[in-house]
Amino acid sequence: MKKTFAIIFLFNIITGNYIYGQKQEKLFYDKDWKTCSESKAAYYRIINFDNDGKPIGKIHDYFITGEIQSVVEGVIALDKKDDHNSKFFGIDTGYYKSGNKQFESSRDSMGNVLWGIQWYESGAKKLEYTAKNGKYDGMYISYYENGKLKYKSEFKEGKPVDKWYEDCDEFGRCQKVFVENFQTTENKNNWNLVDNKDIESRIIEKKGLQMEAKTESGFYQFIHLPIDINKNFTIETTLSFVKGNEAGGQGLIWGYKNEENFYYFIISEKGSYQIGAFSDGISLPSVKWQKSEFVNQSTGDNLIKLNKVNDKVYFSINGNLVYNDNFYSFRGNDLGFIVTAKKRVIFKDLIVRQDIDNSDVAINNSTSIWKGNGSGFIIDKRGYILTNYHVIDDMTEIEVDLTQNGQKNSYKAKVISSDKQNDLAVIKIVDDKFKPYPKLPYAFKTEICDVGTSVFTLGYPMASVMGNEVKFTDGKISSKTGYQGDITAYQISVPIQPGNSGAPLFDDDGNLVGIVNAKIMKADNVSYAIKANYAKNLIEVLPETVILPNDNTLVSKSLTEKIKSLSEYIVLIKIR
Repeated sequence: MKKTFAIIFLFNIITGNYIYGQKQEKLFYDKDWKTCSESKAAYYRIINFDNDGKPIGKIHDYFITGEIQSVVEGVIALDKKDDHNSKFFGIDTGYYKSGNKQFESSRDSMGNVLWGIQWYESGAKKLEYTAKNGKYDGMYISYYENGKLKYKSEFKEGKPVDKWYEDCDEFGRCQKVFVENFQTTENKNNWNLVDNKDIESRIIEKKGLQMEAKTESGFYQFIHLPIDINKNFTIETTLSFVKGNEAGGQGLIWGYKNEENFYYFIISEKGSYQIGAFSDGISLPSVKWQKSEFVNQSTGDNLIKLNKVNDKVYFSINGNLVYNDNFYSFRGNDLGFIVTAKKRVIFKDLIVRQDIDNSDVAINNSTSIWKGNGSGFIIDKRGYILTNYHVIDDMTEIEVDLTQNGQKNSYKAKVISSDKQNDLAVIKIVDDKFKPYPKLPYAFKTEICDVGTSVFTLGYPMASVMGNEVKFTDGKISSKTGYQGDITAYQISVPIQPGNSGAPLFDDDGNLVGIVNAKIMKADNVSYAIKANYAKNLIEVLPETVILPNDNTLVSKSLTEKIKSLSEYIVLIKIR
């Protein structure tokens, strides 16, 4: 019996079913990530379990043909039948069959996503976002494969911060867009809903804003939405007649200041439309009731739209142009819906698009055309920069952004030396426009810091999402060794994000003590930094002598003064 057991155990070690007391399983999934037989599988997973049957360690997923599909740091709960019900934590990295990275995201210890990035198979960035408690929180940005901005919106706890989002085509033409689609009864845009003996308006979830006039007087509903009348814009709605008097009409009002000053575009159930305005109380119809074959009569949906282009305005019904006129300026910025007779109508949405100049686009697109970005810092007044090896690995071109005398500039740079084992690299600005610094106001500190030492970093985390302003975060030295006892690194409690890689780590006196290079999500606020003395070793073997900064000017300064002074030496590194 003992001999048989030994043979079986040895066989299991050889075949990989057990690894140091761990049990390893191979699970098969179909294209919808539900378990299936191997013959029907699109993917398979290699996962380790402890003696109690709990998943441990990293999870590796593969295409059924053997190529790596994803690697996730750890699992909270595993549903072997349907992987959509599983919960993971840490960094999750996905790949195309070609081996190019497809996505990367991070989850906290509860499985909530903290941030995510996706790439096209070509390597161009596709989208990026930040999140909190499982909801979008921060910027959500997507790109076309040519690097042009596609979509941008800012969220707070899952809700848009602004009424507008940005939408662009592949040629760089951008618009800000407002969409009211009445998906919930929340009334997020503050419609002045009413309910009395004469009129009633209410939001019907996922259907629209229902307006009912109980007398022949009709009424209107509007919201305040400023529009730049010097630029092109469109206003549209899809509406549906429900019941009531087929006389009169329903449609859009805009440019509303008061009951004596506004514009309107309405249609009737009988297949007619009218366009006009009230100016100082005088009715000025541009088009009196005009029959149109494009109006869906009775209870059918109708899309009506006005499109301002330069000095003209065009009116369409269900995608068909029915009238155009000269554009006249507004007196107010309220817009919405109008019903002019006793009837019930549902307005299914309100969509407004406003052209914006490229200079108006809130995002700095200078990072969007690059494959990735990281941080670095000046170590020599001639433009030498220290960063991480993984920031510049596999690059064909480097550009750096830095601020001198309050002016931000971009410069070309090249790799001078690198140390892959310690994840360090030195690059240098090679641009005639660059002007050397007179001095660097900090010092290298190569002595080992004690646990509990206060430290801070300055860098560019997720620059294309969070902006290209230097960001400050602080914390403590948690351990004198890094991941799995690595003596070259500190463990730190400083919060970092993608893009912080290569950023300097300073102590409270403004001395450089390390270089930020990694983060894991097995626990909150666990990050790592390479010790400064390992960077010193790389710098000492550069082809050109670099004298490390040794200035104590900042020691007596306040923290805010230190940050302000050091920020001019922090570099945004962009690669492609």
